[in-house]
Amino acid sequence: MTLDTISRNQSFWWDRARCAHADVPALEAVIFDLDTPLAATERAAHMFRDLVWSLHCGDIRVGITAAGSRDRIEPLVRDLIGDGVVEVMITGDDVVRPKPDPEVYHRALYALGVAVDAAMAVEHSTAGFHTARSAGLATIVVTTLGTSNLDFAGAAAVMDRYDCDEPLSAGRCRRLHEQWWIDRSRLSA
Repeated sequence: MTLDTISRNQSFWWDRARCAHADVPALEAVIFDLDTPLAATERAAHMFRDLVWSLHCGDIRVGITAAGSRDRIEPLVRDLIGDGVVEVMITGDDVVRPKPDPEVYHRALYALGVAVDAAMAVEHSTAGFHTARSAGLATIVVTTLGTSNLDFAGAAAVMDRYDCDEPLSAGRCRRLHEQWWIDRSRLSA
């Protein structure tokens, strides 16, 4: 284990502290879209696994959505992440109306038992972003080569890859979720 890995995985009190705004909901779940290839490199795949495990260890539940069949998606998730971390997986087999209909997110939220304001989506495409937003979810966009120059106005964050200078972690997801809700309440006031 390198010093960089140790410092990135270390947990500090401010990563676990509640937001000072009493009306901001706590982040309880993050739902990932697996319709787009996650990583062009092994390092990016490693960073994605670190993020998922950070969420799991930080008591933030993990869900997966994908348009593909369950028979195709389950082995991919098992190979990429392992068993027992992803609590809910909603695939194309589980929905009547695929994206851009928000049914996939409504089903994931219901299966997780989490309200929309206590969850966050991680998407990779404009269609996925708009689907998550139409479901009412704060959304982080991790762009791909084809989507890196598109407009994702209203996103909680837009990142060009998982292995960036400030990678996502449970603490950063909590802060982005809180900031998104604070900004939203300011705009509606």
